[in-house]
Amino acid sequence: MKSKKILLVTLILVSLTALLFTGCTPAAEKKDDSKTELPNPMVEQTSLTAIKDTIGFTFETLPTGISDVKYFTISDDVAQADFTLNAVSYTARKGAAMIDNIAGVYTDFQSGETKANTSGIPVLYQTNPDGMGLATWTTDKYTYSVYCESGFDLAGMETVVNGVS
Repeated sequence: MKSKKILLVTLILVSLTALLFTGCTPAAEKKDDSKTELPNPMVEQTSLTAIKDTIGFTFETLPTGISDVKYFTISDDVAQADFTLNAVSYTARKGAAMIDNIAGVYTDFQSGETKANTSGIPVLYQTNPDGMGLATWTTDKYTYSVYCESGFDLAGMETVVNGVS
């Protein structure tokens, strides 16, 4: 009788172990290979006119002498122009005055100063020793930013800022 109990307990344990392994195999798991992707809010545009047609406004001016220009709209409320001037790559953005961080740059800059542009509007210039620089300013209707990841030079940045409207 005792051997039947041992056999019964052994069979139960083997059965439970078998159920445990079959229930945990990848074939038995429900697989969901679909991934939810967020749409990219940046859409490349062909020109300043294309930006205006898409979001209702665009840059009035960009600096003279720029090269490698690419245009974008972001979330249907920001115009962006990426370009090179004097071997430094810049990103200029323009959006409604109510946008808090038009630049999308979340760096704590080590130094900063405010200087008026050629229109008399105060511009905050922020820099880091590694050459990263950011200029931001706001008019009655729009807010602007000019960003360079490296190669910041105050005179060069002022030239770019004064060319963006």
